[in-house]
Amino acid sequence: MMKHQCLLRFLWASAMALSLSVASAWVGMEVKPLHVDGRYLKDADGHIVNLHGFAQTYSPWFNERGTRWSNYDVNACLSYNKQKIDQILAAGWMMSFVRIHCDPYWSNTPGIPTTGENDISAFSMTRFKKYLREVFIPMALYAQQKGLYVVMRPPGVCPENIAEGDAYQQYLLQVWDVIAQQPELKDNPAIMYELANEPIHITATAGKSESQSLHDFFQAVTDVVRQHCQNIILVPGTGWQSQYGAYAEHPITGGNIGYAVHCYPGWYNSGVEGNVSVNYQDFRRGWRAQIGCVARFAPIVVTEMDWAPADYNASWGKAVTGEAGGTGFGANFRKITDETGNVSWLLFTECHLLAQFVDQAPANGQYTFLTDPEACPWPCYHWYQEYATKEWQETDYGGTSGRFPLTADDFNPSIWETGTFNEATRTLHTGQYGFGGWEYAPAEDFSAYRYIVVELDAPQSCGASFRIFDEQSYWSKPFAVDFGTQTRLVIDLHTMKKQDTGAACDPSHIYRVGFWSYGSGDIRIGSVYLSNDGVTPVETLIAAPGIQSPVADVYTLSGRLVRRSVAVSSALQGLPRGLYIIGGRKVMVK
Repeated sequence: MMKHQCLLRFLWASAMALSLSVASAWVGMEVKPLHVDGRYLKDADGHIVNLHGFAQTYSPWFNERGTRWSNYDVNACLSYNKQKIDQILAAGWMMSFVRIHCDPYWSNTPGIPTTGENDISAFSMTRFKKYLREVFIPMALYAQQKGLYVVMRPPGVCPENIAEGDAYQQYLLQVWDVIAQQPELKDNPAIMYELANEPIHITATAGKSESQSLHDFFQAVTDVVRQHCQNIILVPGTGWQSQYGAYAEHPITGGNIGYAVHCYPGWYNSGVEGNVSVNYQDFRRGWRAQIGCVARFAPIVVTEMDWAPADYNASWGKAVTGEAGGTGFGANFRKITDETGNVSWLLFTECHLLAQFVDQAPANGQYTFLTDPEACPWPCYHWYQEYATKEWQETDYGGTSGRFPLTADDFNPSIWETGTFNEATRTLHTGQYGFGGWEYAPAEDFSAYRYIVVELDAPQSCGASFRIFDEQSYWSKPFAVDFGTQTRLVIDLHTMKKQDTGAACDPSHIYRVGFWSYGSGDIRIGSVYLSNDGVTPVETLIAAPGIQSPVADVYTLSGRLVRRSVAVSSALQGLPRGLYIIGGRKVMVK
């Protein structure tokens, strides 16, 4: 921890210089239209875009506890919140988006008591329409003029239980029907819609699973928006926006779809302050299980996230920054989202605090919430600067986009019997009659692809076979093919038959894929990938990093093979400017 703090202190001086050089260019920068392309947000030039920002809530309480304006004073509200945007940008924050809460302070009828923000009994559509025009749209357009993309969130939060056809769904349908028709917002490619805030539980509709019911609940809301416009839609998950497996089984359709996620210390096995035994690997594994299932095919926007030591009483999340790859929340959150490759995120710190930020170490050595490297503002300020000065965003490699990552975190050598896996050499040694590989919960759908290609680096001598399960139980009958003396298998996903029975193995729901052996020797894995021609990978995962060879294949980041078995020393000659993968490493051609 001390090493991490010393590094951050060392960066103070250089970060201040960087702040001065880029802040003026950032303020007022015109935003380019955004759209969803596969698992990414992209701009009009086709560049991958990951956004980094903050949040605003337009109510007296959330604007410095009612000390700045009150009594439904529209002009005072607008003046205060526009000022905060200006001050945040002037402080050097490299913000690229803002999440706007259409707070129920404006849309609830005054004098009607409620039990909290999840209580819609005081909601007035007349008031909502009035203040949408007078408060929320003006603020959204002001933010856009300042070079910020905007995520708009409806008033309030979800009740503890939601269900198809219930009063809350009807409320969302009405609210979004109004928002989606506003001429200033309609088809505005800088304005995104977060459909609801923090669903907790879904009550299954009769005859449907909870997963199908959650899909149908938000598909109906999505369809209302799509009747009027094509703005990017961000769909929330259950568990306070932490559970997304339902959408892996039943993705929301309609184009320009992403998923809005929340992340706080303690979620996704991330650990909290004082619990340093929870580390990067556990956090990463939890993130991949709950978020990776949709990050494989859609962009992710984290619309709430913060952390700080509890003593500051200035953050929702109580934790420390820690060290990337080690313990702690903040640094590992950044590392994991960077590795995932298609995650935008914001800092949920209150605006007046962000506006007060000064990029200067405390002269007396006494940390505050804004200057402590273990609280979120200080590291995020400098991380945002790093993101803003990059010429391009890297896609993830060996992360959630590949279905068969050869990493110690993802490859389980002990699905049956105890085995070992060496990530550096990609060597599997199963237990006796053991099985190692990848497990998927929920099931993966491989039906859009033609083949799985399995390559070994050397012949095996342990009776190895490659097996694919379309049922949850390990004791169900899988598709199985022996390697024998072969080192390469090309498996047609649409003609697979189950072992012993001859029944079809269904590629649309695969629960388990991997290697079985007697356990009497090593299996040196080269690569495993999906393909439509039996040769070319169709995902960004190509091979494990760190393997050196005088010759290598060259791929684009989309997984397209551009050169096979060429000398590494000359592999890039003549290639267009861009990012390539060579022998498992990312290399930039400038």
